[in-house]
Amino acid sequence: MVATADKQHSYIEMEVKNIHTDIEGIIRELNLSESEVLFPLFEAVVNSIQSIHEKYAKKSKEQGEISIFIERDRQEPELFESEGNYPIKSIKIVDNGIGFTNLNYESFSKSHSTKKVDIGGKGVGRFAMLSIFNRMQVKSIYKDTASKPAFYSRVFELSRKNGIAEEEPAVSKGKKETTEVLLSDINPRFIKASSKYSQEAIADNILEYCLLYYLNDKAPVIRVVENGEEINLTNQFTPQDFVIHTFTGKVLKDDFVCYYVKNNKLKAHEYLLCGHNRKVKGKRIDKIFPLFSSKVVENGEECWLQAYVVSNYLDQRVNASRNEIRFPKNQDAVEDDETQTKIDEARRTEIIETDIDRFVISGLQDKYKDIIEKRRDYVKDAVNKFMSSDEGLEYRTLDIDNDFLSTIPDTADDKKLDDILHEHQYRNWKLIRKKRERLLKKDFSKRKDYQDLLTDVVSLITKEGNVRLGQYVAHRKTIIDLLDKYLDWCEENNNYSEEATLHNLVFAMGGTNADTPYDSHNLWLLDDRLAFHRHIYSDTTVKKHKPRKGKTASRLETDIAIYDVPYTYGEKTEYDEVASAVIFEFKRPDRQLTYEEFSKQMGNQVVAVNSGKIIDKNGKHVVTSKATPVFFYYVCDVNAYNSLKVRAEIEGFRETPYKSMMRLVENIYVEIMTYQTLLVNSRRRNKAFFKKLGIE
Repeated sequence: MVATADKQHSYIEMEVKNIHTDIEGIIRELNLSESEVLFPLFEAVVNSIQSIHEKYAKKSKEQGEISIFIERDRQEPELFESEGNYPIKSIKIVDNGIGFTNLNYESFSKSHSTKKVDIGGKGVGRFAMLSIFNRMQVKSIYKDTASKPAFYSRVFELSRKNGIAEEEPAVSKGKKETTEVLLSDINPRFIKASSKYSQEAIADNILEYCLLYYLNDKAPVIRVVENGEEINLTNQFTPQDFVIHTFTGKVLKDDFVCYYVKNNKLKAHEYLLCGHNRKVKGKRIDKIFPLFSSKVVENGEECWLQAYVVSNYLDQRVNASRNEIRFPKNQDAVEDDETQTKIDEARRTEIIETDIDRFVISGLQDKYKDIIEKRRDYVKDAVNKFMSSDEGLEYRTLDIDNDFLSTIPDTADDKKLDDILHEHQYRNWKLIRKKRERLLKKDFSKRKDYQDLLTDVVSLITKEGNVRLGQYVAHRKTIIDLLDKYLDWCEENNNYSEEATLHNLVFAMGGTNADTPYDSHNLWLLDDRLAFHRHIYSDTTVKKHKPRKGKTASRLETDIAIYDVPYTYGEKTEYDEVASAVIFEFKRPDRQLTYEEFSKQMGNQVVAVNSGKIIDKNGKHVVTSKATPVFFYYVCDVNAYNSLKVRAEIEGFRETPYKSMMRLVENIYVEIMTYQTLLVNSRRRNKAFFKKLGIE
C-alpha cells in the first residue's frame, strides 16, 4: 500500500488496513453459491446505474451508458464441450457515471459503508465480487470541481489476498468521466458454473435482475459485448410490449405493487421479490398456486408470466447478500379449531412470506378471473372422472372443495391426480387424528362439555372410518372384478393354469398369518368370518401347522388351513380351546374329478388335522374336543361340480339356495362350490357396500 502525506489519503490508508483484515470473514458470511456466479456482475452493473443516476439524474436514460465485455478462457475446450460455452475468464464493466470521486472512494474503502443506504446500498457489494473473482481492478476518470485541473484519474486494485493497492490520483488527459471495473482470476469453485451462461443468457439475467429500472424508465443504455457481438438490452425490452398487468394493494399496512411481465424464456410462471429496484429471490407460481400452471394467452400468443413484487417493506428487509428477504421468524400464532397453526390476523403486525404469496395470487385473480374459473372447472371434471374410475375408487369419500381444487395443476394427468389425492387423504387423516387427540384431552367435567365432546369425537371417527372403509371396499371390488375377468379369460382361451393362480388370488401360497396381515389377503371371498382367524397356513404340510407342530406325522398338504383359537377375557379357563378348524381345497378348472377322489382327499385332510394334540402360539397344549367343528370347503369348476353332484346327493349332500352342496355329519361341515358360486356370493355379500360407494 502506498502511503501519502495528504491528510485525506492518510485516512484512506487507515481504512485500507481495516478492510484488508475483514475481507475473508465478510466473504464467509456472504456465503454465495455456484448458482450465484453472476452476482458480482449484477452488483457492478447496479453500481454503474447508481453512478450514472448520481451524475445525470433525470437524464440518465438518454445519456447514461454501460458496456459489459465478456472474455472466456478457451484453454481446455474438451472439459466444457457439454456446457456449450467456455468458462468466464474476466468481465469488464465500463460506464460514464460520476466515477470514483474522493467521496465515493472513501465510501468504497469502508466495509459496510452507509453512503448509499437510502438507495439500498449494503456496503458489501465489492466483497460479493471477491467471493467469486479474486481480483478487482478499477480505472476511473472523475471530475473534481474543487480543484484545477478538474479531471483526475484514479487506479487501484482490490484483491482477496492483499486487500487494496492504489496509485495516487493523477491529472487525467481525458476530459470525460469514465470508469472501468475488471473482474478476473475466478475462484476455481465457480469455473464450471460460469460456463453455463452464454452471452444471451448473461444479457437475459441482467435484464431480469435490473428490470425495475426499465419499468420505472430509469435504465441507461446497457450493452453486453462478446467477440465483437453486441446485445443492447434497451432494444431487448420495452415496457409497453412486455408489461401485461400492474396490481397494487396493501399487505397488512404496507403498500405493494406487482408487475406482471411476459417472459417466454421461462419454463414456468414465477414471481420475484425485489429490493431497491433489483431482483432478490424468485419462486415458481405453480408452487403456491398449482391451478395456474400452464401458459396464458396474450394477444393471441401463449406466454409465461414473471411477476415483480415491489414494496418499501421489501427494501428494508433485504439481507446483506441481496439473496434473501428477512421475514420475521416469530409470529403471534394461535391454533384454530382445525388444529392448524394460523396467524391471528387481528393481532398480527408483521408480514410473512405467505402474505406475499396471497398478494401475487390476488393479482392473478384480478387479471385472469375467467381463465382461473375455467381451469378450476376443468380440474374439477378431471378429478370427478378419475374418482369414478377404478383407479380412483379409494378417494370417493374425500371432501373436494374449491380450495383443494386450486392446489391441483391444470396440467395434471391421472398419475399426478392419484399422487395429489393420496397426499390430500394422508393430510386429512393426520388432521383428524390430531383433532381427536386434542378433543379427548379437553376438560369435559360439565355434562354439556362432555356431550359436545362426544359428538365431535364420534363425527371425527366416523369421517376417518368412512375414508378407510371406502378404500377397503374399493379393494374388494377390484379383487372380485379381477377374479371375474380371470375366469372369463380361462374359458375364452381354453387355457387353465395350475390352481396356484386362483390360490394366490385368495391367499399367498406358503403364507401364514404371521407374514400376511388380514388386509393383505382375500379370504373374505370364501367367508367374511375368516378375515381375522388367528392361525392360517397356506399350502404347507399339516405337520408344519403351528397348532400341531410336532404332534402329527402327516405330510399331506392342505391348500388353506385355518385355526380359530378364541381369547378369554376376565377369568381364565383351565384350558384354551380350539373353536374351529377350516380347510380349503382349490381345484384347477377343466380338471376331471371323481367323487371317490374328492372323498378320499377330504377324509385324509380332516383326519390329518384332527390327529395329535394342538399347541397354541405360546407352545401351550390346547385340547381339541370331539365337538370342535371342522369346516371343509372344496372349490372347483362347473363341470367338476356337476360330475360330483349325483354321487354327492346319494352320500347325503344337499344343494343350497346359493348353488353349492353341503353336508353336516356331527361336527364336520363340508361344502362343495364352483368358482362362479364363489364369485357371485362374494359380490352379493358386498353389494350393499359397493352401492353405497357408487361402484356397483
